[in-house]
Amino acid sequence: MRELRFDGQAVIVTGAARGLGLSYARLLAARGANVVINDLGVALDGTGASDGPAREATEQIRSEGGHAIADASDVATEQGAHAVVDSCLRAWGRVDAVINNAGNFLGQRPLQDVTFDDFASLWRVHMGSTYYVCQAVLPLFQRAGAGRIVNSSSNQALYGAPGSADYAAAKGAVMAFTLSLAAATRGTNIRVNLIGPGAYTRMVSVDVRTAEFTRKLETGLAADLAAPAAVWLCHPDCTSHGEVFEAYAGRFTRVVIGELPGFWDFAPTLESVSSGLQSLESDLPIWRAADASGMAWRVLTEADSHRI
Repeated sequence: MRELRFDGQAVIVTGAARGLGLSYARLLAARGANVVINDLGVALDGTGASDGPAREATEQIRSEGGHAIADASDVATEQGAHAVVDSCLRAWGRVDAVINNAGNFLGQRPLQDVTFDDFASLWRVHMGSTYYVCQAVLPLFQRAGAGRIVNSSSNQALYGAPGSADYAAAKGAVMAFTLSLAAATRGTNIRVNLIGPGAYTRMVSVDVRTAEFTRKLETGLAADLAAPAAVWLCHPDCTSHGEVFEAYAGRFTRVVIGELPGFWDFAPTLESVSSGLQSLESDLPIWRAADASGMAWRVLTEADSHRI
């Protein structure tokens, strides 16, 4: 199998100082990419900005023989998004791909304890940073006739999760935005895709779980297991466009968003529509999660069985 390389390519990774972002950046650098490590260096609630985490991650990559620069711009602002793109252009003279990984998390709690400001906070970081960075790089990609955009969502956006309405809604916005941007760039060599990765990171570790589930998360959800999928979507050889992928616990899949065959009724009544819609239930795929945590548990259990 031919080794996939990024020699001479420049890639921006947001939220890259820790967790999934750092795994993406390290793998990109190991395969020859010049990487911009963007991270605001804040706590999960958005407080305490510092350039320290980005600089530490950059030094780690350089110590491993890779090429990277640190950037602590707030990409959830228009000015910050343009600043990180300018940093990449100054350092490497080009931008070939971007992974929009920056995010925040306020923890799981009942809806009555979630304020609209909480929704706005998560939307601003997840959706705002994705929007501003895409807006900043798209003209460069259009002039170059090529580019790769990888945005980050979550299975909570697809399936929902109790206590995470604000987070799931923000990630759902990213998904809709990504599919719309992909539709707008169809027919070009600009590829836009979405990944729903899973890893035991700061965002996951804040919630209270059983000791057994925590152990499975720590051992089965290493960020490095998800990184190859996100990095592949950055590669010039990748032709996927407008796709949704999931990657965690060593399991990789493409998510298909579509419609069931449905039924026709040109004289619908309450009774006929009720009967018809209920009959569609039997056509749903077996692999459907009641909630995101339940699906994660099943995937981790299945991964354990494959490792034995």
